Amino acid sequence: MAKADDMRLMEGFDAVIVGAGIMGALVAKKLTEAGKTVLILEAGRASGLRFDDYQSYVETYLAATTKVTNSPFPQNPMAPSAYENDITKITRATPDLVGYQVQKGPLPFGSTYLRTLGGTSMHWLGTCPRMLPSDFRLNSQFGVGLDWPLGYDELEPYYRQAEWAMGVAGNKEDQSYFGVHFPADYDYPMQRIPPSYSDELLEQAVNGSTLRFGKVDYPVWVESLPQARNSIPRKGYQPMGAVGAEHIGQRCEGNASCIPICPVQAKYNSLKTLSRLNPKLSTLLCQSVVQQVELDGSGRVSGLLVQQYLSESGELAPPLRVKAKLYVLAAHAVENAKLLLASNAANASDQVGRNLMDHPFFITWARAPVNLGMFRGPGQTSGIPSFRDGAFRRRFAAMRIDLGNWGWDVATYPPNSDVLQKVGQGIYGKALRAQLADELPRQLRIGFVIEQLPEPGNRVSIDREFMGPMDSYRPVLSYNVSDYTRLAMVAALKIADHVYTRMGIAPADILSHYPSTDPSYMTVRVKGKVVGLTFMGSGHHMGTHRIGSSPTNSVTDKFSRSWDHSNLYVVGCGSMVTSGSGNPTLTGAALSLMAADDMLQTLNGKGRTQ
Repeated sequence: MAKADDMRLMEGFDAVIVGAGIMGALVAKKLTEAGKTVLILEAGRASGLRFDDYQSYVETYLAATTKVTNSPFPQNPMAPSAYENDITKITRATPDLVGYQVQKGPLPFGSTYLRTLGGTSMHWLGTCPRMLPSDFRLNSQFGVGLDWPLGYDELEPYYRQAEWAMGVAGNKEDQSYFGVHFPADYDYPMQRIPPSYSDELLEQAVNGSTLRFGKVDYPVWVESLPQARNSIPRKGYQPMGAVGAEHIGQRCEGNASCIPICPVQAKYNSLKTLSRLNPKLSTLLCQSVVQQVELDGSGRVSGLLVQQYLSESGELAPPLRVKAKLYVLAAHAVENAKLLLASNAANASDQVGRNLMDHPFFITWARAPVNLGMFRGPGQTSGIPSFRDGAFRRRFAAMRIDLGNWGWDVATYPPNSDVLQKVGQGIYGKALRAQLADELPRQLRIGFVIEQLPEPGNRVSIDREFMGPMDSYRPVLSYNVSDYTRLAMVAALKIADHVYTRMGIAPADILSHYPSTDPSYMTVRVKGKVVGLTFMGSGHHMGTHRIGSSPTNSVTDKFSRSWDHSNLYVVGCGSMVTSGSGNPTLTGAALSLMAADDMLQTLNGKGRTQ
């Protein structure tokens, strides 16, 4: 960094927010709507707020040979991101140094995130289920995990705010199961995305059936998924179109590239919120990496030390110190933890960085006897919610079952892999087209988004041995998957077999396999038999700065305010105590909006004492 003598100063803001993803954008929206001034600091490049900038991402994606989640977004050497290409099998006692994240194992953490303007909302799928009431009482109800310091009813108003802020499409009657409830006069801002043809065939096959675990018969049914994607608006809601070209993206067009990028911006990203902030009350600084949270003698945050880079080739600006009344870390579950650890801040509980959770994504796949109409529309429009809750959670984890619309998808990466395989077999021309036309629409992939318990050994840490650009730390990840989650994968095999049987799929056409060469390969013993399993990351980083009821077991209180520093808030999915089985973004957003209300109370002189 430059000399301290060159230090610049920015001050006078009500709040400074670190991170311009969904959480930071929604907090900024609520604060500025109340007349407060905010400064938003983003480590990534300043791109996407003009329509042609966003379209350059689309063009990069189209040209990419390997189309992973971050493929539309070129790596930024000054604010690097994690890429799936970097995930390799970990050798015992040898850290994996490939890529931005340092992986110490014993299993690789398979999820990525994006450091750019808009954050990971630039490549997320957009699925927005609420957590179940029982997810907040996991320990008291099932004897595993932990209970939250709040319940569903306290968070429910903020779920509504988040759904309207992001534009979630769904029907409340579809989502009212396992105790999830809505006010009588409420519904989602837009009608649900219509079920796909394959959803309808699966619904006809499995609805009304049951599957036994233990002594309980669980009903199996297909239900639509709420998602932050433009559909038919309900009265009072105006869909948000593309940034810089509002008339584009007013409805989902069925482009089958939701991950990694919606070409028309029908799917929500935080650029839509950032572009609508009051410019008189909000200031955005990109290419600004926060290096340290500075503390004064009384334990309050006194400022943030920021290093800005003028170009991605390494040219630096003089260092910057930023001061405000409140400080909000909204950078990401991993980046928030990394910054706090680097600053020796908010960690009297020793919980910063610990309890790293994902939803290990377990997949099965088969070839159906009938045309399912695959490779159309969003990646998923419906799922099977039957095993998100139940008495089985005493023995194995809950799961949200994802019915894919893109054939075998991440299992074999069709259709390219199919074409290459057949050409390798000497099949060309009309014969090739005929075989592809017959086989590709019959590909059925079922995914299982599986709950993971908080465990202190799964964590983000830092080490001076592993440094990145501008003398910033690289995140060091230690990760494993317990038998509680592994046994759920074994249960998932039983559920998949049930669905395949109901679909009339012969055992020979169930093609799932889990090779020991896969980086995530692991085993679990069931009734004396060793079962081999593999999984992928869901991109759901959670738990690294969890909320709690006591400063001894958590990083913040339930309003995401640090126990250790009264003017510091740490928001996002890292605040989650347990993972449940639902995609976490909506819950992270609800918690962030709840925190923003508390910030307003503090700024208005009505703050709480801890």
